[in-house]
Amino acid sequence: MPRLVVDAFGTTVLVHCADADRDRLSGQWARCLLPDDTAVPDDVPTLTHPGGELTDSHDYALASALTTAAITDQAGERLMFHACGLADPASGRVAVLVAASGTGKTTAAVRLSQAGLGYVSDETIAVDADDTVRRYPKPVSVVIDPAVPYAKSQHGPDELAMTPAPDGDLRAAAVVLLRRSRDTPRAPELTAVPLIDGLIELIPQTSALPRMRQPLRRLADLVASLGGPWRLDYSEIGEATDLVRTALTSRRPPLGFVHHPPRATGDEDRSEAKDDAATGARALRRGDYLDAIEHDGRVLLLRGNQPIVLDGLGALAWLHADTEDFDRHDLLALARESFGDHPDAERLVDEAVGELLDHGVLRAH
Repeated sequence: MPRLVVDAFGTTVLVHCADADRDRLSGQWARCLLPDDTAVPDDVPTLTHPGGELTDSHDYALASALTTAAITDQAGERLMFHACGLADPASGRVAVLVAASGTGKTTAAVRLSQAGLGYVSDETIAVDADDTVRRYPKPVSVVIDPAVPYAKSQHGPDELAMTPAPDGDLRAAAVVLLRRSRDTPRAPELTAVPLIDGLIELIPQTSALPRMRQPLRRLADLVASLGGPWRLDYSEIGEATDLVRTALTSRRPPLGFVHHPPRATGDEDRSEAKDDAATGARALRRGDYLDAIEHDGRVLLLRGNQPIVLDGLGALAWLHADTEDFDRHDLLALARESFGDHPDAERLVDEAVGELLDHGVLRAH
C-alpha cells in the first residue's frame, strides 16, 4: 500500500493510502512531505486514508487526524496555539494570529499569504521554549457549501498560490487576537491588550497547556517578551495586511510579571490551624492550583483547565495567604492600608474571603 511521510510541526506521521489517492494527497501535503525513503520508526503515529467516493470528507478527516496525532505526541513539550501563522519573508519573524475555530483563521492565512507573507500554518502554531516556530504548511480546508459549514474540501498551498515561509529559523514576533466583525463593516484596527486580559483569551485557544511544566509562566514568558498581545479588529482581512506587517515589525519593550509557582508537595506546614476562640479567626492558605502569575496588581491562576483572575481584595488576599497565620483580621488591616478605610470594610472583606473559599482559591487552614 502506498505511503506518505508527513512532518506535522515536528511529529512524523505515516499515512497509508490507495494508489488512486496518492497523487491528490501528495499535492495537498506537498509542503509537509518528507522523502519517500525516510526511515520511519515503528512507534510513529500511523493513519490510513480510507479512499472511496467520499473524497472531500475523507481528505478533511485525514487533515484533522494528522493534526490531532501531532498535538497528542507533543503535549507538554511546547506551546501549541489554535492559530494561523504568517512570516515576514525577509526576517522569518512570525505573527501568530489566534482565534477560535470557524472565525476566520484559514481565510486570514490564505489572503495574507497571497499578499506576500509566508504561510506557516492555518490551524496549529507550535512554539519552542526559545520562541522558534515550527512549520506546518498543511492543506487549507475550504467550505464547499455555506449551508453545510463542516463539509470542506482540501487545497494545497501551492494550488492557492500561497507564499511559502522563508527558509531557516522562524521565530514568534507577535501574538495577535483576531476579532472579526461579520455583521457591521469596520475599518481594521490594531490595539495593544493588557497582558492578563490577553492571556485569559489565549488559554482556551491552546492545546494541552496544563500538561506543561509551569504552564502559565511558559505562556506569559512568550507573550510578555513580545511586549504583550495585540488585538486586530477587522471585517475583511485583506484590508488589515499592513496592520499585520506592523505587528510583525514592531519591537515593543518586554513586560515584567511575577511568577508564583505552587509549593512542592510536602513543603507546606500542616500544623494545626490557628483558631482564635474569641474572634473565630482562622489562618488562610492558598488552595491547590497549577500555576500563577502576577502583573499590574492582578493575579492569574490556572486551576486545572480553568483560568481565574483576581484583583482588588481577591489579589491582596491570595498574595498574602502564604504568610504564616494570615487571617481575615490581617486582610482587613491590609485592605485599609492599601485601599483606604470604608464604612463596610469588614463586610466586604468577609464577602471576598467567603467567595474565595467557596471557589477553592483559598482554604481555611
